[in-house]
Amino acid sequence: MRARTMIGLAALAVAVVSGTWGSVSASAARAPNVFEGTCTLSGQLVFDQPLGNDLRTTTFTDTASGTCNGTLNGVYGDNIPVVNTVSGSGTLSCVAGTTTTDDTLTFARHYPLRIFTHAVGGLTQFVARSTGAVSGEAVVEVDFLPYFDQATMAACQAGTLGSARYDLIAHTISPLVG
Repeated sequence: MRARTMIGLAALAVAVVSGTWGSVSASAARAPNVFEGTCTLSGQLVFDQPLGNDLRTTTFTDTASGTCNGTLNGVYGDNIPVVNTVSGSGTLSCVAGTTTTDDTLTFARHYPLRIFTHAVGGLTQFVARSTGAVSGEAVVEVDFLPYFDQATMAACQAGTLGSARYDLIAHTISPLVG
């Protein structure tokens, strides 16, 4: 009888410990990711309605890729691969505009970090402020100039610009948590 009781208690202890570890692991898996550092990306905005020289409200999507240098979840890394998936809206033209986006930065294909970005600019240069879904801030410079050519200018004049390539560099002010 005593052996049966000891086996039963041991089984209960294993079940309790296993259940606790399982819930700790599940909680850790749901913890938001944290990044602090600098990122350089290139991408292409795709507008739902083509742009021209007159301001118009439109939505857009974007996928940008590049690398980041800094601390991800407490571990420093150089050239961490990152993909930024974006959906947004704005009042835009080929001359100027303002946008608001909901972004998911995915580091090393496994660590998503949600941010919100507000950008404003003119012609080929925009500046943005990003905030982590939980906390943190970054400043972003967006540069369309390397891809602005005669074909882009003609599409703007005709009101048929359907997409725009860009490069950006982002610096955290405080760690992005999301």
